[in-house]
Amino acid sequence: MANSAVKTVLDMNQKEAIGKAIGRIASGVYIVTVQKGDQRDGLMASWISQAAFDPPMLTVAIKKERNILNLMQVGHCFTVNILSKNNMDIFKSFVKPYTEGMDRFEGLEVTSDSNSGPVLNKSVAFMKCAARSVIEAGDHFVVVGEIYDGGMLNPDEPMVHLRSDGFKY
Repeated sequence: MANSAVKTVLDMNQKEAIGKAIGRIASGVYIVTVQKGDQRDGLMASWISQAAFDPPMLTVAIKKERNILNLMQVGHCFTVNILSKNNMDIFKSFVKPYTEGMDRFEGLEVTSDSNSGPVLNKSVAFMKCAARSVIEAGDHFVVVGEIYDGGMLNPDEPMVHLRSDGFKY
């Protein structure tokens, strides 16, 4: 419910103060992967959260300009891979800027699944999800996924990420 007393335009001081506060929201470091036939893609994400117990669900926030959203529409499947600090090779592969023809999976150990997304074999854990809804949220879309498969791959502690400015990745 909207409150008419809340300002919709922030001045620079407010935005800076709010950005510092938002940046203190701890998040994990995840690689979201998709595959449809021979076409596969992936992105580094930190805005993922559990959304429900029964059925188990999660949310993934993705910037509107990302091409991966075409493969994450309602009914499509995707995989969330959880990274640890020991997965810097995976992390580096997915944070570098995309160039045409790039294969972000090159050199990584993966288990492919043409129905969801590749599992990164050295990640901490994975969850295979079916997209149940896609909701517009400002400059992002939030994909709500129902988890239908998953598991732990190793006992490493998941990587945690904090940002100095909540308005930048």
